[in-house]
Amino acid sequence: MNGSLSNSEDGRMYSNKTGAPLYLVRFAALLTLRAGRLEFQTLNAFTQNTFGGNPAAIVFLQYMLPDDVLEKIKDNFNQPIIVYVSPPKPGSFAYGLRWFGPRNEVSICGHGTLAAAEAIFRRLNPAGDVSRLEFDSKSGRLTAERVEDKIRIELPAATTVPASAEETLAIEGVFARALGKPGKSVGIRYAGFGGPGFKNYLLVEVEVEEGLSAWKPMVEHFVELAPRTQILVVTSASRKEGIAYETRMFAPTIGVREDHVCGSAHCLNAPYWAEKAEAQRVENGLASGGYTNGRPQHAKAVSQRGGDIWAMYFADKQRVQLDGNVKFVSIGMLDVADVVTVA
Repeated sequence: MNGSLSNSEDGRMYSNKTGAPLYLVRFAALLTLRAGRLEFQTLNAFTQNTFGGNPAAIVFLQYMLPDDVLEKIKDNFNQPIIVYVSPPKPGSFAYGLRWFGPRNEVSICGHGTLAAAEAIFRRLNPAGDVSRLEFDSKSGRLTAERVEDKIRIELPAATTVPASAEETLAIEGVFARALGKPGKSVGIRYAGFGGPGFKNYLLVEVEVEEGLSAWKPMVEHFVELAPRTQILVVTSASRKEGIAYETRMFAPTIGVREDHVCGSAHCLNAPYWAEKAEAQRVENGLASGGYTNGRPQHAKAVSQRGGDIWAMYFADKQRVQLDGNVKFVSIGMLDVADVVTVA
């Protein structure tokens, strides 16, 4: 082993010169060597395809820049999400994460978190001696770890409140107009509004016969669900072997006509489908299948770009874990010396 490194009981590798965790030493070196420039990477989350999954731009910061500068950088990239990664605060091992969507900062972004973790692993951990990361965000402490060829992130689980019969009928009307068949019925099996932390979400399960993957909706009609709903998650069971369910996400009121693969949607999807799977086993007189205790379900995002998510729900701690591949696309330097001093 390199004489400048040592292991500790917490499993982290440390620098003998500074006593700091190795990944923090590397992170600091990355930032201080490039005065006036910020490194960025673009990656696609939940895919192994250069033209699949959900794109994200990851920008490394030495310290958090003013919001107006972050907004301008975001506009320059024109990506579904920009993730700003800042170094841990003193006494903490958690990186700072902030996510900026097309119109504004958002409180949580699963695919951005997955991509950020891969970007950090790629840049700071070429030897593979760091396998776990922690993040501080507007949604609290999040974690990421490398699991074979995938990244696993942990997010909070969301509850849903079933819509009333009247509310469900109104949602069905919006769907009918969006699908170009006003006055006709759309098979809705369940509609539920997001609980604490996800109150601007709406989860809707439609019948398999509705053919979710083939939908070409007039997305502007989904604005009719506002102001209560900003993020619409539509899901259905899958007919494909090995796929538990399909999913799509629409959020036109916040500038996202359709999110290619939405990670945070599975904060709702994972508990919902895990509990359905367990209920089905009880109905069939079978023992628990472990779906509410972390048994993975393979979900398919059926947007045009598509993506694959392995979702796990842990009812005891109300957390969701998502496994997914990340495809590296590009790396570069952003020169901001004329805007702000980056020491």
